[in-house]
Amino acid sequence: MSNLTQRLITAFIAIPIVFVLLWFNDFSRIGLMCFLSAVGAWEWARMASKMYAGPDMRYLSFASSLALTLAWALSKGGYFGLPAVPYVVGMTFLAIFAIYIGVAYAKVEIDHLFPWLVMQLGAPLYVGLWGGMNVLMMGNGQGFEHCYPFILVMTAVWLCDTVAYFFGKFAAGKGPFGRHLFAPSISPKKTWEGSIAGSIATIAWVAYWVKCSAALSSFEMNFTWTSAIVIGLLITVAGQVGDLLMSALKRWSGTKDSGNLFVGHGGVLDRCDSFLLAAPALYIFMDFLKTIV
Repeated sequence: MSNLTQRLITAFIAIPIVFVLLWFNDFSRIGLMCFLSAVGAWEWARMASKMYAGPDMRYLSFASSLALTLAWALSKGGYFGLPAVPYVVGMTFLAIFAIYIGVAYAKVEIDHLFPWLVMQLGAPLYVGLWGGMNVLMMGNGQGFEHCYPFILVMTAVWLCDTVAYFFGKFAAGKGPFGRHLFAPSISPKKTWEGSIAGSIATIAWVAYWVKCSAALSSFEMNFTWTSAIVIGLLITVAGQVGDLLMSALKRWSGTKDSGNLFVGHGGVLDRCDSFLLAAPALYIFMDFLKTIV
């Protein structure tokens, strides 16, 4: 069975499951995000361990990233019928940071203590503290209307990845299209042609959603076509940067796929790398716009 066939079969199975969990209620939404965050941090810790000797941090990374994602949900309030819990994100991170420092001092040789600590701490920092912020784009209750902003980002980065993959694979280098490598030292198969095609498709999709639907209604702002296009550009740029960041981590550690949770696609950091950066970036950008409008 070809890799493309495996990717399509996995997509047909996984996508309906994801949408059911997003539709059902806040327990299923937050549970999904906590699971993806925890597994992504596990994969990160496994890759970092290939480069620097030290204790096995996969379990701690799993728990830390899950805790930080849950902390973001608790900080917002409304989830699980609970009020907002102040300072929970900062206190959770301080506890995790202290644990990592203690493990580093006790278990890691001084010759590579600092690079080991930076790379291992990167898992809960990036996946949990940053990526876990995506739960702020969701609400409680049953129905897709409670997570339209997140669905917008998720479908946008999927579209960008899909269009870039197929355009780069089948069109780049043929006919009027050239084949110019996008980041050859990080991801040799990515092309500028695929990136531009994916970006155009994504900007059009996001602009339509933002301007013509309730996708960002939770931000309570009126959007022009210009602002909608800018939001689309933000998502596609942030998504592709997130993709390259995880590609760099895999290439640095000599890893082909971060994991094997999604057959044909790899692990969480292979499949969710784009929205881990794009969703929080959109939330911060929209929150900033609210303060100046």
